[in-house]
Amino acid sequence: MLAAGLLISLSVPLMRAGNDSSLSLRGVKAFEVVVADIPKNAPPGLRRDDLQTDVELRCRQAGIKLENSAVYLYVNVNLQELFYADGRSEGVYAVSIAVEFSQPVLLERDPAIHVTATTWSAASVGTVDSRDLRTFCRESVRNKVDRFLNAFLAQNPK
Repeated sequence: MLAAGLLISLSVPLMRAGNDSSLSLRGVKAFEVVVADIPKNAPPGLRRDDLQTDVELRCRQAGIKLENSAVYLYVNVNLQELFYADGRSEGVYAVSIAVEFSQPVLLERDPAIHVTATTWSAASVGTVDSRDLRTFCRESVRNKVDRFLNAFLAQNPK
């Protein structure tokens, strides 16, 4: 059985090399928090509403105004229970967690084209023991949101 928290963290800059993706956060006054539905195969106790509350609370504690907007912080937790070849559960889940900031942008090649794009992102994949899944997912989301908030506040000092 694999130990809880075997995780590979990836920071995924989504802007051209040489640019700091946190610069795209400058001047943002408010945003919405959107948390994707938790997969139906999730064990009891891991709920979308809990993650939504966690993220919104951290943003408000950082002094950020939250409102319905085309600008949003998106949180996605994907899970897949792992099984042995004979169908028995391994008691382990594969986990993918992503926190992304998306906002309307103009294409450089044609500024008349308006699209929504992810301009900041942090993601990780790994495996975790089912007994630790709820705590692990909430802490991993919290850590990524804190990284986002640090980048956001560096660009928008209070």
